[in-house]
Amino acid sequence: MATIQIAVDTAYVTRKEFLRRTGIAPRTFDKLLSEGDIPIKPKQEKSRLVLVNMVKWAEQAAQQQV
Repeated sequence: MATIQIAVDTAYVTRKEFLRRTGIAPRTFDKLLSEGDIPIKPKQEKSRLVLVNMVKWAEQAAQQQV
């Protein structure tokens, strides 16, 4: 089995930065988030900023079968 190495420059990014980096449309992001397909940092309060967990996102991408 091949080894994959992925470098992540930061553990968490904001929704806005995630959209910029991935090119995903805001509505698509919201849909994927509601379906649980985008890992986020657990929020203590409902009004807190959404932070996407880039480490888990990279792990999920690496585990995808082609």
